[in-house]
Amino acid sequence: MTLVDTITALSERFLRERTFELVVAPAIADMQFDEGADGRRRARNGAAVLSAFVWGVYEDVFSDPAGLLTFAGLALMPAGYYTLLMMICAPVMGYELPMAGGQIAIGAALLALSLGPVLACYWPDRPARPATDS
Repeated sequence: MTLVDTITALSERFLRERTFELVVAPAIADMQFDEGADGRRRARNGAAVLSAFVWGVYEDVFSDPAGLLTFAGLALMPAGYYTLLMMICAPVMGYELPMAGGQIAIGAALLALSLGPVLACYWPDRPARPATDS
């Protein structure tokens, strides 16, 4: 699977059609136009495609504040639940963290692990794009 195939597949899942057409597709077209170029130019075009995808995700996430708040709330609910559970049960089991930094690290890890299910379940499905001949 090439970089273009990977970015296109990720775009189908995470980006709106309009965002793909206006942000990511031009970067892919530039990369395909310079296909026969030397290694440095190919790496630079690949970086441009990746940055265009990241910018497209940023645009889609922050263009709808209500959706962003829902996403953040869904991620914070399990993180808060398990953090509170750890804070309540840890001293009872005889395990105390030596410093407040350890508690913060566990809370941050729980928040990071709570993002996976939210990404899998909440992120809306995008309709499939029609196949194009390259």
